[in-house]
Amino acid sequence: MKIKPECATCIVRQVVDAAKEISREEEVQFKLISAALSCIKEVYGPKAVPAWMGTKVHRFLKRISGNKDPYRRLKERANKLAMRYLKSIEEDLKKYDTKPPLERLRYKVKLAIAGNVIDFGPYSTDVDIDKKFRETLERDLRIDHSSDLLQDLRECQRILYLCDNAGEILFDRILLEELKGYCEVVAAVKGGPILNDATLEDARYVGLDKVVKVITTGCDVIGVKFEEASQEFLKEFERADIVIAKGMGNFESLTEYSIDKPVYYIFKAKCPPVAKFLGVKVGDNILLKS
Repeated sequence: MKIKPECATCIVRQVVDAAKEISREEEVQFKLISAALSCIKEVYGPKAVPAWMGTKVHRFLKRISGNKDPYRRLKERANKLAMRYLKSIEEDLKKYDTKPPLERLRYKVKLAIAGNVIDFGPYSTDVDIDKKFRETLERDLRIDHSSDLLQDLRECQRILYLCDNAGEILFDRILLEELKGYCEVVAAVKGGPILNDATLEDARYVGLDKVVKVITTGCDVIGVKFEEASQEFLKEFERADIVIAKGMGNFESLTEYSIDKPVYYIFKAKCPPVAKFLGVKVGDNILLKS
């Protein structure tokens, strides 16, 4: 997926948020933002992919600031928020243990999408996450290929699950526990800090490594970029019968490739360009088979 003109507003806001995380001093913030705007100018254009453009800009910010993980505080906050939200829905979660497989799968997909709102990429850092979490869990899937997913799960032997952000990775764990009942599952997180994307540290914090095998992409790219990925990741991608890709960054990047296996995209359409690309409304919940 290529960027749209309005994608500039999102990347600039991310730069401002990152600068504020890096330093409390306005003078430093101005310098970082000013420098990053020059970087944006170099990579912004109709052929750019949102996730990859964002990668270049955030790498630039890390390099010039000397801060290897500007979103660290926000990721820690997101992981704690997720733990709190999980406690609030534990009773509902137990009710679905006895539901039919399709109904149970659909609920856990929606729960993973609800976790996807704990995201400081498309959303501002001061957004009301509590409200968005509740609203998301109450909404149906606007694009719902859960029946296809269930059928594929019953026939496959191995899944590669591409994680997205810190915090929501806790709800990925719940979905992964469900998927593991059908076949072998491998989860992939980022190989280095970028935005608020989940790393091995986040995966271990929520106990994901105790549920499934966890690998990294081998790089700090938002979404996926095969040209920079590790051999381990590429082998797991090749071995998988099904790929489940969480979040808009994975959607934006993987749609740039021709992939000869089912890919299921799970996310909330958080911005007009992505919503328009899919023919849905901003805020809609998506489970899309490609």
